[in-house]
Amino acid sequence: MKFKKGDVLYWFFAVLPFLISAAFYSRVPDRIAVHWDGAGTANGYGSKAFGLFALPAIMLAASVLVSVMLKLDPRSQNINRSPQMKSISLWFIVILANAMDVLIILNALNVRFNMSMIVMALVGVGIAVIGNYLPKCKFNYTMGIRVPWTLASEENWRKTHRMAGPLWVAGGILIALSGLLSLMWLLYAALILLTVIPIVYSYVISVRENQ
Repeated sequence: MKFKKGDVLYWFFAVLPFLISAAFYSRVPDRIAVHWDGAGTANGYGSKAFGLFALPAIMLAASVLVSVMLKLDPRSQNINRSPQMKSISLWFIVILANAMDVLIILNALNVRFNMSMIVMALVGVGIAVIGNYLPKCKFNYTMGIRVPWTLASEENWRKTHRMAGPLWVAGGILIALSGLLSLMWLLYAALILLTVIPIVYSYVISVRENQ
């Protein structure tokens, strides 16, 4: 079985958080922050074993799951025709896992910063990048806006993703700003752009197609 260099690199970064956590394990306190509120204040603590290895384990499981789903998708040929979206779907999880692991360790070492602000900014940038390529995402069952109406019609899928792309870029920017400016209403506005409008739009198209 041959492995591509890109695959080897991907899985190296997928397990890298475990290596980073192991390297700093002896340097962090026995109990560390594992949860933060919207203002970035720690409001949940756990053992350093849990704090350093639970998130990497969850993110690695997510990476494996997404990778398997992409390979087993009945429309895998369309996924291969959407290489940017495929790469983003995989790498977004890995990049976020590494960033979160480093942030948790820095926080445990008493480096002070607003955790929620940084995480929201990272997630927002990731969503904006996804939105940039969303209109090019071909019909499939793993990536993209998968609601009953887009999955029932390739034309509905095409129109919905073409419309939703700019909304996801705007929504990602709003999420990043909501963290940087600590304005929760921007997050709610972003959720409307990311979910409500595309779903309603897809439904309206479906109704019109069936008239």
